[in-house]
Amino acid sequence: MKRDIDPLIGGLASVTDRQAAGLLPEDAAAALADRITATASLSTVDGSPAPHRRRSPVMRIGLPLAAAGVACAAVTAVVATRDGGPGDAPGATPGVTATSPRVSLVSALSFTRRGGYIDVRVRDPLADPKRYKEEFAAHGLDVTLSMVPASPSIVGTVVMMETSENTGERDVTTITAKGECVTGGGGDVCPVGVRIRTGYKGTAQIVFGRDARPGEQYDSTAPASAPGEVMHGMTYRRHRVGEVLAALRERQVTVPEYRAMEGNVSKALKPGQVPPTWYVHDAVPWAKNQVLLFVGPGPTEQASGQPPSAPPGVPSPTPTG
Repeated sequence: MKRDIDPLIGGLASVTDRQAAGLLPEDAAAALADRITATASLSTVDGSPAPHRRRSPVMRIGLPLAAAGVACAAVTAVVATRDGGPGDAPGATPGVTATSPRVSLVSALSFTRRGGYIDVRVRDPLADPKRYKEEFAAHGLDVTLSMVPASPSIVGTVVMMETSENTGERDVTTITAKGECVTGGGGDVCPVGVRIRTGYKGTAQIVFGRDARPGEQYDSTAPASAPGEVMHGMTYRRHRVGEVLAALRERQVTVPEYRAMEGNVSKALKPGQVPPTWYVHDAVPWAKNQVLLFVGPGPTEQASGQPPSAPPGVPSPTPTG
């Protein structure tokens, strides 16, 4: 095994999943894939977490440290298939692109034909956007898909979609699922994928929400009190700032910024600039364990409108009685 990998050590570099699949000879990759998927697989072929298993001594095969890294990169890009073949052949795994009879590259997207349409869902939210583009192109579609950091309850949902001007209203639509999130209007029917007419020749730009990285601000948000969000179950509108901050501290949630209306202009304020006797008018998720509060000296807001300085994805304050 060492002799198979040594020539690669001198040329180590960052590789894509697709390139990694070709770093090992097919027989070596298949053997490693067999051992890993048989003893310590990290996920099932449909992308869901596999049951926890005890750690297996997979890497006790005498590889040099650098070579072991290459081998792991190659194997994590593939899965072992028993009857694998492209398309819908018997035994084939949906959403898997074959590279050999036993080793195949897991797709970033899943494509399911339903009548005259193709249903598309995201399998790998951390994939290079170029992979999404390539996989759409393989189905004859000019679609650009990207991911943006989103608040927890809308991760995995479609947060924006644009199509070319001549697109028919039924050419590109969303696939919805009940109970997957809470929408801004209080509904629970959420867009979890897209449905595209077979043979569609227009263009489309689709944006999904993904988990935010540590310290990353959300680009798209759900209501702060929605199930799954940090203020779920809290009563905060028309309550004083000091009272709301105390409740947030119990949840280990902080407020990095505030918004207060001055006439028809929304002004950004930092912690320490807002008196605890002021009132909270509204709140939106800001980042992991952080929220933005809309505040003012009175129980209700005197002006309305989208704050010019609000971050992307932040809705207009909507005080309620």
